[in-house]
Amino acid sequence: MHEVLKTNNPVLLNFAQVLLADAGIDAQVFDVHTSVIEGSLGILPRRIMVPDAQAGRAETVLRERLAGEPVRSDDRFLDGRITVRQPETGFRSGLDAVMLAAAVPARGGDTVLELGSGAGTASLCLAARVDGCTITGVEIDGALTDLATANAHANGLTARFITADVFDLPADLRRDFTHVFCNPPFHGGDGETSPDPARARALQDEGRLGDWLALGLKRTVSNGSFTTILRADRLGEALAALPPVGVTIFPLWPKPGVAAKRVILTVWKDSRAPAMLLPGLVLHESSGAYTEAAEDVLRGGKALDLG
Repeated sequence: MHEVLKTNNPVLLNFAQVLLADAGIDAQVFDVHTSVIEGSLGILPRRIMVPDAQAGRAETVLRERLAGEPVRSDDRFLDGRITVRQPETGFRSGLDAVMLAAAVPARGGDTVLELGSGAGTASLCLAARVDGCTITGVEIDGALTDLATANAHANGLTARFITADVFDLPADLRRDFTHVFCNPPFHGGDGETSPDPARARALQDEGRLGDWLALGLKRTVSNGSFTTILRADRLGEALAALPPVGVTIFPLWPKPGVAAKRVILTVWKDSRAPAMLLPGLVLHESSGAYTEAAEDVLRGGKALDLG
């Protein structure tokens, strides 16, 4: 175990525990019983310990939030074809962003809008796969917009990122796009909320999933596509907010025989085709390794076959 904080300030101790837990780090407080036995009432310091393998990340998390230093990580996608700098803590893009980008059926010359673009991972994965499409990402967090713009330049990719509330788009974006896509907040208005405001905003939709879907479809041109990735257990909620036709459902199965945790929905605006449940994609073999089909998308940059 590695010590990352030593303090007799109970407020600081609790705050640090919350930060580490929110970052998925297994932290334990040492010396609690010693303080009680000695009757110190907080005079003796307590230590936060983390597994050695998580020590580096734990220290950066605490340095960023306690000292006010912005900490970023450089993460590679599509087998290193693009590198995305994004916050070390808060909401971070990963597999979902790559799969979402792979599901957008864009071609050269198309106009594309991403709602809630974060640090730009999904838009840049799409730009790397499809030459010549015009991509605009909208993100409410100005710091993330700046990161996305810098990431586009660093990777030599063309994409425009602007800071705005997706529900209050600037006038030049209140138009139709060939394709619209989004990774809306995964959680509804219930449940625990992260103490990190940026992470809370990214993960909690405050009961507005239907609004996200309605907005995406509204900004889609007739016969164009709107694509989103969702928790599988929110599928019923999403379908209730979408047209009964022109919808395809593409499950992402974690392993063979395991229930899907994510689904990708594509809506072809004004289509009269019946809704379809597609075979989807199995992400991992029983051994835990990625399947060949998943590798084709995650490393090879291949598009998903959504029929």
